[in-house]
Amino acid sequence: MKKIVLLLAVSLAFQFTYAQLKAPGVKWDESYSFTKSNKFKVDFYDKKGNLMRSLDYQTHYQADGKNFDVRMMAKNKANNIETVFDLTNEVCVQVFGAGSEMSMYNAGRFKYPEEAELKKLQLTETSETKEILGYKCKKYTYTYKKIWGEAWLTDEITQSNDYGLFRAAKMAALHNTLSVGGFVMEMTTEDSTGAKTLMRTVSLGNDEPYTVSFKDVKMGTAINKVNYYTF
Repeated sequence: MKKIVLLLAVSLAFQFTYAQLKAPGVKWDESYSFTKSNKFKVDFYDKKGNLMRSLDYQTHYQADGKNFDVRMMAKNKANNIETVFDLTNEVCVQVFGAGSEMSMYNAGRFKYPEEAELKKLQLTETSETKEILGYKCKKYTYTYKKIWGEAWLTDEITQSNDYGLFRAAKMAALHNTLSVGGFVMEMTTEDSTGAKTLMRTVSLGNDEPYTVSFKDVKMGTAINKVNYYTF
């Protein structure tokens, strides 16, 4: 999990480096509206099993559209991160410190990687199943370098994992996608120190209107396109 955090730190540093440069061709809408939401929770445990901290995540999406929004909400609003995925303009707008007085805004273009460039997390199927929020899920295990864990997937949900836990918890930034199909409902990671992270779905398909406005904000822009899954 430490490597995942480091990856995110590098990603954020990259974004801030270009935050004040005005790149041509980076377009975004003045506001984005969404009608549905999914909620998730991520708990971090130390090697003794003690809960160290928790983060709440929420994705907002359009029942009849493509754009979506991912929010990471911490106890301290200055640590909140919100990312709007504008699939029409192929732009992501990130808000660091979302909801705080020190919010910073940055827009960057993205590109979809070729099939050969995709980094797939290789999952091993098991015979175990269980219900999560009423959906039948199958357990898979994985090992990635010095971390390992399990993932519970269901084929009873047709939504993209972009709206789910895999994207919300930033796992996609590391692995891009999975070696098997299905919607990720729950996932764990554990490292060689014994520290463990539990990521789980809290609710799906909530009717929740939500609008993000970028009117009159000071927007920085990134010069280069980056991999879609970096955000």
